[in-house]
Amino acid sequence: MKSLRALLARLPLSSIRSRMLVIALLPALLAEFGMVAYFTSQALANAENAQHARATSAVRHLADTLPYALISGDTALAQHLLETEIRNNQLAFARVTDLHGRTLVSAGDTLRGALLDDRHRQHATIRLPAAVFRDSALFAASTADLDPLGQVEVGVRLDQIGTFKRDTLIHAAFLMLVALTLTGALAWRLSNRLAGQLQHVGRVVGRLACDDLTVRTQLPPEGEVGALATGVNNMAEALQTHRSELERRIREATADLAAKKDMAERANQAKSRFFAAASHDLRQPLHALSLFVAALKARNQQPESETLIDNIEASTAAMELLFNALLDISRLDAGTIEAHPVHFPLQKMLLDLDHQFSALAAEKQLRLRFRPCDVILYSDPLLIERILANLIANAIRYTDDGGVLVACRRRGRMARLSVIDTGRGIPPDQQESVFQEFVQLHNPARDRSKGLGLGLAIVSRLGRLLGHRVDLRSRPGHGSVFSIDVPCGDASLIQPPTPASAPGPLPTDALVLLVDDESAILRGMAELFDNWQIDLVTAHSANEAEHWLASIGRVPDVIVSDYRLPDDTDGIEVITRLRQKFGRDIPAILVTGDTAPDTILRISKAGIPLLHKPLRPAKLRALLTHLIRQARAPAMG
Repeated sequence: MKSLRALLARLPLSSIRSRMLVIALLPALLAEFGMVAYFTSQALANAENAQHARATSAVRHLADTLPYALISGDTALAQHLLETEIRNNQLAFARVTDLHGRTLVSAGDTLRGALLDDRHRQHATIRLPAAVFRDSALFAASTADLDPLGQVEVGVRLDQIGTFKRDTLIHAAFLMLVALTLTGALAWRLSNRLAGQLQHVGRVVGRLACDDLTVRTQLPPEGEVGALATGVNNMAEALQTHRSELERRIREATADLAAKKDMAERANQAKSRFFAAASHDLRQPLHALSLFVAALKARNQQPESETLIDNIEASTAAMELLFNALLDISRLDAGTIEAHPVHFPLQKMLLDLDHQFSALAAEKQLRLRFRPCDVILYSDPLLIERILANLIANAIRYTDDGGVLVACRRRGRMARLSVIDTGRGIPPDQQESVFQEFVQLHNPARDRSKGLGLGLAIVSRLGRLLGHRVDLRSRPGHGSVFSIDVPCGDASLIQPPTPASAPGPLPTDALVLLVDDESAILRGMAELFDNWQIDLVTAHSANEAEHWLASIGRVPDVIVSDYRLPDDTDGIEVITRLRQKFGRDIPAILVTGDTAPDTILRISKAGIPLLHKPLRPAKLRALLTHLIRQARAPAMG
């Protein structure tokens, strides 16, 4: 039994066909083996019994026929009788011995017969038959002697028994092989049919798993496999129906989401347009105010008015800083700010930041420290400085006691720049929202002196632009740590700074054309250019500009145009029109108070220098000087 279990364990029963063959063949094999063994053993026993019966009959017959030959001493007759019995009964040998065991006569293979055991030998005593010789004259005078005359012995031929056994076993094995072949063929056919049906069902299930819900089984519903196939078809129908329902719901949800998204985008565009328009409209008077303040400061001759003018200029500068923060967000969203990474030392930037913020920290009685760091970084130094400046300004603004520490720590090929403060801290649930626009946790009254809440939003956008990770760790009441990871650079690749050349004075014979629809701005610019002693032609539109230029018969050296102009025109169209009229690529400057990202992107693609309102007169003068000198350089050379 153990060997059978071991055999079954070694058989490959992974498929249904092999299992069915084992199930069909194993009982048949056992039954056929038992039946063949039983009937073979019976046949062999019957054959051996028949052989022994013939030997018994032969020995009895010899015992009855040999007395006369022995009495008469006719050994030839006795030999003949023995050979006849051996031939007729297929014996191995036959012999006759006297009462002392001496062989009187023998026939057959007596040497092989001597090797036979007692089971294959038959003995009989030869006696004088009393009935035959009772009245014989030869023995009438004396009493008949009925003592044994000798003994006859015969042996069975073992080769015949062996041949019979061999033939019987061969026939049995042949019959068993035929039976197994028939059983195996029948089981193979049945298993093929069942396996084919199950494989068909398996292929259908596989295609269903591959999202082909239209496939169906093609089997009749009879039997267990048919019931399985019907169940698979019903499952496929249910899945197809359910998927159709899900697709319908997804289409409805997608359409609803698209409608809501479109509505949100329209609302966002409307907000952006309103914000851009409001920013433009607010920048216009501020721009005119800054121009008038600059002109007033240049003409002021009274010392008592100087303080008042400085206060007005400081107020306009503060408003300009707030508007510039909005402009930075718009430029980042428009993608017009590009990173220019170089290898640079960090320590010089830390010294510049120390000079920039030390007075502000001292005003709040805070300790501002910069830990020395000689690491070399690889990034855009202007943008990195802007990030650190916003983080330091934010830390000083929201720290009431203690101080601010700016530190750097190298981590492999990266350097972590950290701004650590002892301020109010940020709750964990609000640490993500502080990087959004206009979020100020500690300014519920919206005090404009504390900014607009755009500093961290700019930091987050600049970090994404540079590909640097910005991290925040904070505990309410214990302070915050803002960090940014920057790649380390190579000191041997640091480029020496190019010395900045002074812009120099504006040429006295230069002519500047200003196109703006705001009369106040035109008056303010006229006052400013009078102080610079530069010729200026002002116009509200391109037509008016062409008229005034034609009247004086001159071509402007530089065109300064507002971006937004009446009659659905813009400064780019005005500049293009004037360049085409005069057939020259006249240098131009666009001035705008619009902070919409699409506007900034369009101006950037036009390749025209852009100044945002309210602009600083010194910056405008430097740019005018650069453009005029650049345009006149070939002629001067």
